[in-house]
Amino acid sequence: MANSHILIVEDEWIIYDDLTTFLTAKGYSVAPYTKSYSDAIAQIKTKIPDMVLLDIDLDGEKDGIELGEKLSKNYRIPFIYLSAFTDKLTLKRARRTNPETFLIKTKPQINKEQLTVSIQMVLDKKHITREDEKEGVLLYSSYYRNATDKKHDNALKTLCLFKDVLWIETDSDKRNYLVFHTINSKKACFRSSLAQVKQLLPFHFVRINAYQIVNLKQVVGKINHSSFNIGKENFKIGKNYTEEVHKILHSFYVE
Repeated sequence: MANSHILIVEDEWIIYDDLTTFLTAKGYSVAPYTKSYSDAIAQIKTKIPDMVLLDIDLDGEKDGIELGEKLSKNYRIPFIYLSAFTDKLTLKRARRTNPETFLIKTKPQINKEQLTVSIQMVLDKKHITREDEKEGVLLYSSYYRNATDKKHDNALKTLCLFKDVLWIETDSDKRNYLVFHTINSKKACFRSSLAQVKQLLPFHFVRINAYQIVNLKQVVGKINHSSFNIGKENFKIGKNYTEEVHKILHSFYVE
């Protein structure tokens, strides 16, 4: 898919240069030479790639499988292992990180045809997934106190777009309901738990404490390890959630 951005994490310059020349000719953009775990994280903070070609034997203490785990769990960036290591232990570790596929890197020539097909399949899959993503959720436009009330079935619903959501919190009176706060100052309710609704939300929605999920794209002003603002509202980050909040922030903001 032309113009897609690819990050190649490879400690051998010759291989990186060969792949970059090939992929650039195919119309892809390629990140600068990246040879280690820390280099890769820095590149992701600068520009999020559409996919990653990942060697296992990298420069530095952490290997490609450790990076693959982070790509899968924290950044949700698809990746392909491209490695000469095919022993049972390596393959077992690699499988646990949910790569798109594992291609064997043979010297001196990598199978470019196989690589091209694999990259196209990954990017096509990602494109389809994006098209299938939901843009919002249907919420109750007015809160009703008694969930068993006969009026429940006739309650008015309103469409709430995810891009308009500022934050979501557990209702203070009824813990099995959530309140959605939006940019137009309207509030709407949804019968669910934070854990359940988190699975429906885009990547930039993150849980910050036991009662709230926020849209990090709406954060303004200063942010530190304990708090930040959305509009005039101040939010406290729970100690157990700090690491996750900053991981996601780093995935789409340059620091």
